[in-house]
Amino acid sequence: MKIEEVIGMKRFIPLISILLFISIVFTGCGRANMPSEDNTVVEPNEENLTIADYFPFKANTKMEYEGIGNEFAEEAIFFEFIEDNRGQIKVFNPGTVMVKVLEYKDGELREVFSQEEFYHIENMLNISNENNDIILKEPLKVGTSWNTSGGYKRSITGIDISIETPYKNFEALEITTELGEGRKQLEYYVKGIGPVASIHKDGEFEVKTLLEDLEKEPYEMDIRFYYPMYDDIKTGYIEKDIEFNTNDSIERILEYNLQNPGRNGLIPPISENTKINSIVLDRGNQMVKVDFSKELLTDMNAGSAMEGEILKSIVNTFGNFYGVEKVYLSTEGKPYSSGHFSIGKGEFFTVDYSKVEKLND
Repeated sequence: MKIEEVIGMKRFIPLISILLFISIVFTGCGRANMPSEDNTVVEPNEENLTIADYFPFKANTKMEYEGIGNEFAEEAIFFEFIEDNRGQIKVFNPGTVMVKVLEYKDGELREVFSQEEFYHIENMLNISNENNDIILKEPLKVGTSWNTSGGYKRSITGIDISIETPYKNFEALEITTELGEGRKQLEYYVKGIGPVASIHKDGEFEVKTLLEDLEKEPYEMDIRFYYPMYDDIKTGYIEKDIEFNTNDSIERILEYNLQNPGRNGLIPPISENTKINSIVLDRGNQMVKVDFSKELLTDMNAGSAMEGEILKSIVNTFGNFYGVEKVYLSTEGKPYSSGHFSIGKGEFFTVDYSKVEKLND
């Protein structure tokens, strides 16, 4: 399964409860522990092992996992953002795309935020701790135990446990979560790499998620961009394959592609001088708020009909990417207002996919 294939689905498939335990948790605690360019495993000093040794932050590293025993056990992960002791990962499987924010602090690795159906890109590292689930706790030795946020016992049950994966065989740290009634979750982490396997056991029944591939590269996703058309006063759209590197700016990516359609016959809806100052997803109101520099208006030279198509292109691009119908546009903090169109504070534009032409690559 490729990450870009999962993103393109945007399907809302409910996950059965077992998948809440299968979903692999990844994080790190410092850039100094990231793998080398050829993904050579870092062998730390065997004394005083820390979470940093088993959970390196891995910028621009895509990890893909084979699933056995359940159609949703297949996964892929990528670190979208890394800063200090926090890391944000995307977890992709055939049913959903999940984002998780993990924090290493005071000898504990915690999942402080998670959300499913997260198909867009948004830096959530500064979010306050909404969750408080301990993934791993120091000291890293057999017998260290703690309770999960759901009340289950989780403990370190092995240090150099042999685990086979399609990628290679490892000696791994083993973490066991007792789920009751004979059910348990086993997770395996390798020094310098991170999570390599997750096994859910329910009697004789097993569901496995095993490391299959590890590549030093950005992840790719399709983003739909809308543009006014020269031939007629109407709008068309293109699906563009976008590369995203760890800690990239989604503002700059969207900005550049709106400025550069990449083919003849299309009008850039924003000028080369126009900058995206900020993008805020207002989840409560199901609205995305985009603030532009003043050049959005001062560089625009269009009649009312063409300005309408320009606005339609901008609104549709952001609305589609963030999965909302309401788009609030502003320039330098002031609600959008030109000679032809204007909105007041609290008002918004609505996506309009009618009379939009799909353009072939």
